[in-house]
Amino acid sequence: MSTVGKTGVVLLLWMGVCGCVTGKVLYLPGGPARPAAQAAQRAEGVPAVAVLDFTWEGSPSFEVGRDYDQVRPIVWKGNPGKTIADLIADVLAEKGVPTVRATGEADVPAGVPAKVWGRVEEFRVNVKRVGTLKVEAESVVALRVFGSGPAAPPGWSSAVSSTYWFADPLFITPEGVLQAVNGAANSAAEEGVRRLAETGVVVMPGTTGKGKTEQK
Repeated sequence: MSTVGKTGVVLLLWMGVCGCVTGKVLYLPGGPARPAAQAAQRAEGVPAVAVLDFTWEGSPSFEVGRDYDQVRPIVWKGNPGKTIADLIADVLAEKGVPTVRATGEADVPAGVPAKVWGRVEEFRVNVKRVGTLKVEAESVVALRVFGSGPAAPPGWSSAVSSTYWFADPLFITPEGVLQAVNGAANSAAEEGVRRLAETGVVVMPGTTGKGKTEQK
């Protein structure tokens, strides 16, 4: 079969497959979560930090992106503010920091020395065709993280942004879009925790604060 003939067959296959998945809306199945290997680890003890819900001013329609290949909105009916706070709390717990989640200031248990809160400034994923036989999902998550605690600089905050790409052959799937969102959200959460530890808002086990290792 000639190259032209092979290309024609591939294009017909792509058109047929896309015809099966085309819809007016692409819904994300589930939401961002920590990898199972890390999620199995949990710190115990008296909470050292409370992570509050982040604020998020998103679209009332729950649109978080656009599939430009199929010309449709991408919708996720989750709450990025709660999800990012969950991810940050999970990362802290994985690193051995006893952590408690709180909806707001009034829900923080008495005696917890450090608090983390913030806002989600961008939570978006777009899909576009890259060449004839590949579709790419690009997700961007941007945060402003705030923290307070005994070793935290007054009024401390830090901007964090992460971009993640995921490519599918022929056409994009909801699972592929979710993988891009998951990658960006987890990278942003991990970087947020790194900066919280670096600045001394939270103290990691085995350090004396601000990333300094405890000498024994």
